[in-house]
Amino acid sequence: MHHQLFTLLRNYYALTPVNRLQLPLILPPNRINDFLVCEILINEHHQRYPPSPEYQKRFWKWAIAHLEELARVKTSGEDDEEFEIDSRIYDYYLSLMLPAGSSSGFPSRSARSQIYGKSDPRSESPPSQSYVTHFWNMIEPPRTSSSSSLPLDRNEYHTASLLESRTVVEGGTTGLRTWLASFFLAQYLILHPDLVSSKCIMELGSGIGFLGIIVASLQQLHESTLKEKGSCWLTDINDEVLNRCRNNVNLPCNISSIHSNIHYRILDWHESSEDDNSSMATIINDDINPDLILGADVAYDPSLIPPLVGTLKVALHHSLRPAIIAITLRNEETWNYFFSSVASASLHVEEITTGFDRPSFWETVENQDMYWVVKLFRITSTAQIKPE
Repeated sequence: MHHQLFTLLRNYYALTPVNRLQLPLILPPNRINDFLVCEILINEHHQRYPPSPEYQKRFWKWAIAHLEELARVKTSGEDDEEFEIDSRIYDYYLSLMLPAGSSSGFPSRSARSQIYGKSDPRSESPPSQSYVTHFWNMIEPPRTSSSSSLPLDRNEYHTASLLESRTVVEGGTTGLRTWLASFFLAQYLILHPDLVSSKCIMELGSGIGFLGIIVASLQQLHESTLKEKGSCWLTDINDEVLNRCRNNVNLPCNISSIHSNIHYRILDWHESSEDDNSSMATIINDDINPDLILGADVAYDPSLIPPLVGTLKVALHHSLRPAIIAITLRNEETWNYFFSSVASASLHVEEITTGFDRPSFWETVENQDMYWVVKLFRITSTAQIKPE
């Protein structure tokens, strides 16, 4: 597949705003037309896990406008190769625009101009939940240079698909969508699969499961080469969020769906601050006994920092296990509060050099221009620090 077509495919499934999309104009219009039909419109993955109707309306309106411009340029040129936009594209866009039950037959030219030239007032309603699909591979962040002419093997890439909310807060929780720090930590683990392969991994604040999908997929991909099979413990305080996490991890399109050793557990960090936190200690240190603890974007709210650090203290104080935490710098006061709390809990923190400047999941909205504000940290008990 041409790398620019693959970029467009990634952007579509990640719901990248259409004003950031580009058609690869260096390719013949018929090839672009066939790509839109075969790789998106009638593709099995698209049929089962499509972006939201609101996004699809915007995308196909954008695509049709550009294809029609290509058709006009083609008509005025000297090239004898015929080009006509596939009628299935018009039909599908019309089906998105018309109310349920209306005819979806091929519209006349006048009807097309009336429908395609106007925005749908229903598109102004709050965004609905949507499937989002992210592509990733085991080698390195994908090529983004527009000058590359080498073909790309799509089979080298895996996918992680999730049903997520498109609003910041839904149902009183921020856990129904994937946040920037999760992409950053996922990329680091993809480049260092030995950290999770054949290990017992516990995630704090798993949300809707993106990082869990990546970890479980890495363990599954390495299962045949390792004697011990890894396990995942995905935890959150919210039942609805944890149920969504389970559903996403088990989507048949995700490699994680065939992993047989994934567990889901309600974990209330506030229990760590109780006089008797033996119940939490038993859950973490006896029931789960993880080799590595992960957390992404778990220190965004100052009110959560004391219970979070308390939970890390319970998990790390009498163990050699580390925690890797990904933090997005949104507020310097919150950032400093987290690190001072970690120090007060007799925990040691050091920044991790990632080896990449931005993760594979660059097509996401949050990831376009903000990847520099995410940092990874390794947190351990000070008991592990040997005096010089």
